[in-house]
Amino acid sequence: MKSVSILKSILAISAILVLLICFLYPTFSWPTGLEAVECLLSFAILLISIFLIGRFRTQLYKQREQRNITVGLYIGFLWTIEICINNIIHPGLPLRDIIDNIFWALIACLILYLSIRDSFQTKSLFYGIKAGFLSGFSSGAIACLTALILISFGMQLIVKDPLNIKEWSDIKNIIQYPNIAVYFAYQTMAGAIMHLVILGAIMGVILGIIGGIAGKLLSHVKIKVEPMAY
Repeated sequence: MKSVSILKSILAISAILVLLICFLYPTFSWPTGLEAVECLLSFAILLISIFLIGRFRTQLYKQREQRNITVGLYIGFLWTIEICINNIIHPGLPLRDIIDNIFWALIACLILYLSIRDSFQTKSLFYGIKAGFLSGFSSGAIACLTALILISFGMQLIVKDPLNIKEWSDIKNIIQYPNIAVYFAYQTMAGAIMHLVILGAIMGVILGIIGGIAGKLLSHVKIKVEPMAY
């Protein structure tokens, strides 16, 4: 129950931060425009997620599901480390891409392992998919919250990134944004929701299917050990 409550709290705080960002970084078209739509969609996704957790809380309170959510939350801190490296240390290219790929691969392997394990133990594809989804979504929730906190309270780190400065100098005369902070506030918010939905839930389901199939197949493999001759 504790892990489910933590996950709901993370999503609730994220929803509040989305509204805060909308007011902290007004665009020329505020309160309308594409950025307002982005905030509205992000807020809706987070609220729907909270509602669904409440709707299926009975199933989520089971020991196996709680364990996968808990492990997923811990996995999410790997996303936090990756985000902090990019926005505090500011590694250049191609090192940044290499670091991102290493963290992505590690997170994917951990989610895949959980899926294989649950499918193997239960001999069920369904439990493998569920493990992938729950752990992936939980890890994505941590990444989402980390990015939203960075936008709300650490924008000075984002705008000091040499890669971001170069990107802004290349496009500031093409797009209509008041300043670099407003531009990257909504760019980073899009990345936050992407971590929750695409790199969290959707990637979790895909890895869950792969791991579920692998675990179920392994559970049906019987290794016969012949007695040793003396």
